[in-house]
Parts: sequence; structure tokens; C-alpha cells
Amino acid sequence: MEIIKARNVVLDDITTVAILADAGCRAGWEKNFPPILDHVWKTHRPGAFLAAGDMSLNSHPGEYETILGMMAPYPAVFAAVPGDHDRPVKNFMKYFGATRKVVDIGGWRFIMANTSNRMFLRKEAEFIEENLRPGSVILSHVPPEAEGWTFHSLWPRSSNRFLALVDAHRDMIRAAFFGHIHGYSARERSGVPLIATGGIAESKIVRNNRYDGNGKLQMMLFDVPTGGISLCEMP
Repeated sequence: MEIIKARNVVLDDITTVAILADAGCRAGWEKNFPPILDHVWKTHRPGAFLAAGDMSLNSHPGEYETILGMMAPYPAVFAAVPGDHDRPVKNFMKYFGATRKVVDIGGWRFIMANTSNRMFLRKEAEFIEENLRPGSVILSHVPPEAEGWTFHSLWPRSSNRFLALVDAHRDMIRAAFFGHIHGYSARERSGVPLIATGGIAESKIVRNNRYDGNGKLQMMLFDVPTGGISLCEMP
């Protein structure tokens, strides 16, 4: 698997994008990540994998080297931005490059912001707004305070800043994807889908603003020709 480290990249001839988060942020992640990665690959053959943070438990070089070794056999490209478990980000950057990225695939622009400090700062909002165009998709590790997500989300000031951005630019945003929650969950803001991508290192059922038991391993799929979004789960 080719790791995209550059801040800006254009990828051609890709019809399916897998969107994930939280691949390595829990003890014992090694038993969960390989099977869901293999299942998504064999079932859908995504040309690109985009990760919204937490590729490690403690941002240790050995953890990154292990997970990269697991990903190596798959002939796709991979781009990631950090989550809160990927701090200090200097270790993340050694293996995955820029902490913010813009990835153009087909007619879509995937804008990947950095909320590894558990905040959505003004500079992140400015980065997104500078790169927005019609057909944009936002990826960020920590989700806003949507209904049922407040137990594990951005603090109010950061959340309000993100949601105001969605409100202001809803006509240009196809969807926004997040990690951190460790379970698939979908909401909507100003007609824009807000999607927690699902669990990989661990998977939880998100219900009634809390975790409600264990769930299936999950990744999201984005269909480049149509803009369709779907969930892929382990059987």
C-alpha cells in the first residue's frame, strides 16, 4: 500500500474510497484491524483508503511500523490525518506525513483536517474554507456535538465553530466523516450527512448518547462515480 504523505495530491482512476478511523487505538487492535481491512479489500477493492485519525495507541514508532506492515500487501493508496492517540504528532508525521491533507479523487475533494488536540481551532476552519469547492468531503477525527454524540465529541466552542462552517457552506459539502466514537452513527446538519465511520480497533454500539455494548467492525465506502455512501460491516 502506498502511503500518501504530501499535503495535496490528485489521484486518478479510483472508483471506490474506503473511509475509516481508529484502526490502532485500543489494546489488542491487532486482532481486529487485519480482518476488516481484508474483508473490505476482497469485497470492494477500494483504490484509496482515507483515515480520520488514531492509527496508533501511543504514537509509538513500533506501533506505526506494525500497522504499516499489515497494510503493505494491499495495492491501494492510503492517506491519514492524526487523532488524539497519534500525539506527539512528530511520530505520526514520520510515517504518514502532513497532519492536514487535500486529496482530489475524480470530481470530489476530500479535505482532511487535524483535530488531534480534541479541538476544532480557527486555523482548521480556515484550512477547510480555503480549500472548499463544490463536491467537498470533510474528514476530521473528533466529531461535533450532534445529538447523541456529546458523550465523546468536541467541546462546545469547537463544535459550534465546525457546525457554523457546515451551515455556511452546506451547498459545497457532500458529507463529513469522523472517528473517535468507535462505532457507526449518522446524523445530519443543514442537509449535510455527519457520519462516525465505525469501529475497527474496537467497535461499539452508539445509542442514547453512550456506548451500549459491542458492535461489528466497520468501514465506510464512498462511490466516486455517484457520490454514494454506504457502510461495510464484517459478517
